[in-house]
Amino acid sequence: MLELQLKLPRRSFTVSVDLRIQTNSIFCLFGPSATGKSSILSVIAGFETDYEDVYLAIDGEVLANTNLKSGGFCPPWRRGIGYMEQSARLFPHLTVEQNILYGVARRPMDRWSADIIDFLDLRDYLSVRPRQLSGGLTQRVALARALAAKPRVLLLDEPFSALDWMARRALQDLVLTLHQSFPMTIVLVTHQLTEAQRMADTIALMDRGQILQTGSPGDLMASPSSWRAAQLLGYASLFRDSDDVQYAIHPDRIVVGRQPNHGITVDANVHQVIWHEGHQRAVLLLKAPWQTEQMIEVNLAPTDNVQVGAKVPITFVHPPQIG
Repeated sequence: MLELQLKLPRRSFTVSVDLRIQTNSIFCLFGPSATGKSSILSVIAGFETDYEDVYLAIDGEVLANTNLKSGGFCPPWRRGIGYMEQSARLFPHLTVEQNILYGVARRPMDRWSADIIDFLDLRDYLSVRPRQLSGGLTQRVALARALAAKPRVLLLDEPFSALDWMARRALQDLVLTLHQSFPMTIVLVTHQLTEAQRMADTIALMDRGQILQTGSPGDLMASPSSWRAAQLLGYASLFRDSDDVQYAIHPDRIVVGRQPNHGITVDANVHQVIWHEGHQRAVLLLKAPWQTEQMIEVNLAPTDNVQVGAKVPITFVHPPQIG
């Protein structure tokens, strides 16, 4: 298990977290940019030391502890941690093989490194220089370098965000398959919700240095703890029922038609029909008698046939209550 208690001052807020990350799990720090996610990875890696208070341990081994007068800091190169960030930062004058093995004391290439190279399908590129690689190949080399020393924890800091959609999805799948073949603890930082939900066993929702809520992707979507947590999860509006109870509304959790057994049913007018990220969406004008008029969006099913100006019944499917 990775344990981290941290207070790290930043310009406008303090990163203050208490984490317990299960061994061999994929744990994701998810939230908007500039909220302290990458700073947490830097502390775990040993690159950031400007904290007020820290306790970091992996499988019971203490790596940083401000309460100890001596021996309270383990240098980065002794932590057994691999690190991969958005920029691959490969050495341009070295070959792919030299880049991969740069930080590995075991020479020549051992069985572990050879297995990683084969798994990432890099065998044919070992003598190539980085400038000859595509973006996806460059990131695979960076991943191989992070793994070459057989780390017990792998830190991934927005590793795919510079890639196009298809290359990003391919690398996500590659990491998931790699994790099955070579189990290790992975801590992923991303501000893309689809990536967090696709890859992580557990997600920590972060905002301005604080963890708002931690849970599995399904549990978080079913029960966001606050309106801000719900917004981070893609909930776009609040609906107040006739008893003045507020519910969070998500475009993907609305269906056209009356299904009272599955949630709250109301009527709405179709204001506009648009396309959004491969889905056809309807922009609906909702005016329940007990609340003010508001616009909401709903992803339409391929069989839905709605026309601008029409009145349609809709169902909010099991919307979470927001206190």
